[in-house]
Amino acid sequence: MKRLISCLLWIMLVSSTQYVFAQNNKKVLLIGVDGLQYEKLKALDTPNYDRLILHKAYTGGINGTPNQQDTKSGPGWSTILTGVWVDKHKVATNDSGQANAIFPSLFKRIKEADNNLWVGSLSHWSPINTNFFTADLAQADLVLSGLSDADVTARGVQEISSGKVDFLFLHLDDPDGAGHSSCFGDRYNESIHTSDTQLGMLLDAVESRIARGEEWLVLVTTDHGRDSRGCGHGSQTTSEKTIFIGSNLPLNAEHSEYVEDIHNEDFDGIYGHAAQTSIAPTVLRFMDIDLKTTWKLDGNPLIGSPGIRKLISTNNTTIQWYSMDSGPVEIYQNDQLIDVTDASLQSWTDRTKAQGILDYVFVYNNTPVALRKSALDIIAGLDWSGSRAYYFRSDNQYVRYKKILDRASSDYPRTTDNNTWPGLGDYANLIVAAFKTSSEKGYFFLNDGRYLRYDLDKDRVDSGYPKLVDNNSWPGMATYANKIRAALKWPNNKVYFFLNDGNYLRYDLEEDQLDSGYPQAVNDNTWPGLGAYASEITAAHQWNSIRAYFFLKNQRYIRYSITSDQAYNGYPRTTDDDTWPGLMTP
Repeated sequence: MKRLISCLLWIMLVSSTQYVFAQNNKKVLLIGVDGLQYEKLKALDTPNYDRLILHKAYTGGINGTPNQQDTKSGPGWSTILTGVWVDKHKVATNDSGQANAIFPSLFKRIKEADNNLWVGSLSHWSPINTNFFTADLAQADLVLSGLSDADVTARGVQEISSGKVDFLFLHLDDPDGAGHSSCFGDRYNESIHTSDTQLGMLLDAVESRIARGEEWLVLVTTDHGRDSRGCGHGSQTTSEKTIFIGSNLPLNAEHSEYVEDIHNEDFDGIYGHAAQTSIAPTVLRFMDIDLKTTWKLDGNPLIGSPGIRKLISTNNTTIQWYSMDSGPVEIYQNDQLIDVTDASLQSWTDRTKAQGILDYVFVYNNTPVALRKSALDIIAGLDWSGSRAYYFRSDNQYVRYKKILDRASSDYPRTTDNNTWPGLGDYANLIVAAFKTSSEKGYFFLNDGRYLRYDLDKDRVDSGYPKLVDNNSWPGMATYANKIRAALKWPNNKVYFFLNDGNYLRYDLEEDQLDSGYPQAVNDNTWPGLGAYASEITAAHQWNSIRAYFFLKNQRYIRYSITSDQAYNGYPRTTDDDTWPGLMTP
């Protein structure tokens, strides 16, 4: 009997051990090769990259939306490791600090799923480990930074061969360095050949583990493309947005199938390829870690059943996608189930009229895919003094902004009511434009064709207002009273009124009348750099005598030079805590 019990216990122990082994049998190696241009890679003889199933993908977010991000290393690696764009992870530049803890990296997600899983990060470029994800890596089993590519490779082979790895991230940097120093050419090509050799060593190490019965997913990618000469990167161009995702295993259609029928064909249709955000959810799903709706991951996993594909916001209320199939799609807004639709409709409109930061999650095939939108617009800006301004928001709140410190005052936003703005509170939801004259008077324009005059010294609306915008109060303006969407005071006693039809007016304050020859179209001749956004302007504000700001729909803004009369390069940018600290705080 004792022998029988011992045998049974031994069988149970072996079965239990095998079960634990099976649970921890799925391993992932994620290799990032910095600044490796897809087209250059495909043009060269690279036998080890050819061992992968490799397809084009994109980075940089969707141009002109809040998730647009610079095609730089900080934002790129942060997106790869978190599965979300910059509007969530908040690493906007290479000098950004810690990534947003609300959207953790793979290092933390995997450890939270099972702290016994072995997690490591070996990086040539130190900020990945020492800046953006320092907190997430606190529980990691191995973190090494500032290594050469050769040392990253050698240590990577050593760790893989040890049999203890569950998830390992490796960062190689030499192609990016070659591009910055020599642009495209022989040195850049040689760096690709070297990375191919290093990749081969890593793949060989993985295959030796696969031969021992382990399951491995190897993903190889890059953080960004390069400009046309190969020297730099950072902008929204087709070549700089082009990346790739390679895998040792066949992936699903989101990886292999290029979709032509999409709702945004910019950059030669690059959005028809897989997104950089797909890498993190692919890793998690392969490791049998459930993708939760509350995580709000922007990427579509590349293994298993894909969720809603090519999710994109087309305007303030409508979201579209690509689907050739039908089936129920659950729609969550800020973690609340608000609707169910069918995938075959390929479009959904939010009729909740919710304001602020809206996180949508679309669940299809038990796969959540997220999209963050801002239903919070800046609707007016009013200069108060040389040191501060007030910005009014579409949620009936306002922010006092310290211009010298370039940040919002603490304890804002506040509600726009008759306590904070005597006489204006009753019209808070009607404000569409504002500006200050040199006589310490401010003017607020309403969407019903009326206006108010505000006394900045007495801090209240003057008696007898609101009044109609007509040819007595504003000569020449009556026809346009209901079309005003923004007002910009210019240093020469001119006020520019921007209309909802893409035109603008010029009003002379000294002559007190509309200048002849208006309206005119807002285009790149009349307002250089602003033409493409003529119908998207929500507010304008003269910051000082040399520059102004235009705020746009979908939480964006443009900085405009009054001196040179043109928009600055690199705009629009996202209106967030990096660019306007505290302005969009809920």
